[in-house]
Amino acid sequence: MKREAAILIILVLLSTAAARSEILPPADLSKAEIIRLGERMYRNGILPSGKVMDTGSRAEVEVDSTAFSCSSCHLRAGLGSVEGVVVTPPTTGAKLFKPAGRSPSPDDISNRAGRSVYSKAVAQRPAYDRESLANALRNGIDPAGRAFNDVMPRYPLSDRDMSILISYLETLSSEPSPGTGSTEIAFATIISDDVSQEDRQALLLPLQNFIAQKNQQMKMYGDFKKFGYSPTIDMKYAFRQASLDVWELKGPPETWQKQLSAYYSNKPVFAVLGGISNSDWRPVHDFCEAQHLPCLFPITDFPVISETGWYTYYFNKGYAQEGEAVARYLNQMKSLSAETPILQIVQDSPVGRALAAGFQSSWSELERPAVITLTLTASQLQDQAALGKLLKKHKPGVLLLWTDAGLLPNLPSLIARLAAPEVVFVSSGYMGKRTAAIAETVRDRVYITYPYRLTPYVGSKDGGYDAKVPFLASAKDLGDRKITSRSTTILKQSTLRALNLLYDNLQRDHLLDIMSMQMDLIVRDYERLNFGIGQRYVSKGCYIIQVGSGADPALLPRSEWVMH
Repeated sequence: MKREAAILIILVLLSTAAARSEILPPADLSKAEIIRLGERMYRNGILPSGKVMDTGSRAEVEVDSTAFSCSSCHLRAGLGSVEGVVVTPPTTGAKLFKPAGRSPSPDDISNRAGRSVYSKAVAQRPAYDRESLANALRNGIDPAGRAFNDVMPRYPLSDRDMSILISYLETLSSEPSPGTGSTEIAFATIISDDVSQEDRQALLLPLQNFIAQKNQQMKMYGDFKKFGYSPTIDMKYAFRQASLDVWELKGPPETWQKQLSAYYSNKPVFAVLGGISNSDWRPVHDFCEAQHLPCLFPITDFPVISETGWYTYYFNKGYAQEGEAVARYLNQMKSLSAETPILQIVQDSPVGRALAAGFQSSWSELERPAVITLTLTASQLQDQAALGKLLKKHKPGVLLLWTDAGLLPNLPSLIARLAAPEVVFVSSGYMGKRTAAIAETVRDRVYITYPYRLTPYVGSKDGGYDAKVPFLASAKDLGDRKITSRSTTILKQSTLRALNLLYDNLQRDHLLDIMSMQMDLIVRDYERLNFGIGQRYVSKGCYIIQVGSGADPALLPRSEWVMH
């Protein structure tokens, strides 16, 4: 045993000595270029040469660093994460280059009310310098001589590449983001001029209440200090005076970027809370991406569908998600053969195109045969004779009608032209409240997308709902955008928690990192909100339903909330 310990000490000393070559920033690169290259290494696992970073574990298992980059565990802001019992410490210069950690306590791991509670503490260590940090990254040894957990990769980087990565870590999250101060934090919300006064107020009221609640906390914090109370560190950093500006967008969307730039230049904000528009959200999305500005849960039916967007949290994919749900439902239908012809009739409108695009995207991912898509104007959709000829020509086994409610009076005659048991799919989002008026004679053959909760929900007074009153969706909810309830729930259950956990780390990326680590939420309007690192659409479900009989029909689920 003594011999093994001696060998370990020698190996540590040798690896430390090998790392003592000077790790200085490259003199031939500008500071901006060093930071750009270091950021790419940290976030994407790509070396300055453009090659993938080599990585491996203690078990000498090769890991693709593009899939398992530094930010995968230490997160984008570099302030660490917790996954089960694995604690990933901060990796920013401000944290690394000073002593850290504390001795474990008997209370670190305990069982309270049947739940295991784990400490976020890490073992004590001296401060890193550039050389000991290089040794840690290459060999997995901290300044105290301890080996890292096996999940931490080892990076056999050259001195030049190592110096670039360390230079980036020195600057990572080193400055507060715009819109914050030691005692204040500024927010904005965005409203376009195509929004009705009713919808505008439905959004603004919960936002204003949210800001008032934050400022009431600040007042309480001041009272505590006034009377000699010594607040905890959590309270010290959680309470800040908040403000909310309304950024009103006027005119066509192509003019919004300039308007947003003017608002932001006049007064930068830390994050955009909510927002609402009946138009495509892309100009706002692109502005927020460019400014690295979080935009939290705007009310939009036209979110940007992207795998690379980072700064906007959407409720879901809007109309596209309804189209996706139909594709996945059809894929599960055992009675649907690969030869069954599918006809997609699309109203020539942004909504119709979004529904069709969502269906087509998922249908292609499922590697199913191409479907026939016909795009028609609203007037063409009223021509029953022409529609009849199209149905006769294509003989669809499944008919997708991505149209508004103007087609409903003609729906029975269209379905009469389809041979049983052929079925029709429509969007409750597009048809709105009139979806419930589908003729009873054909309700058994019409399937409907419904992207909200169906099952009973018992709210809490904290969420703004009477806990004694169960909520169950009915036909009256068809077409309801649920602006107030969505905004209220997400502000109180998700956003407020994340803001209170920022402490003194006032970085926008850190806010989004915190939100990505939140537990799933059970809320009024969705069966579940799923958070996850890199995920930007927190509701991933949509029901396929049918309506029952009567003027106020029951909503009958025909699918699970999430389909695969």
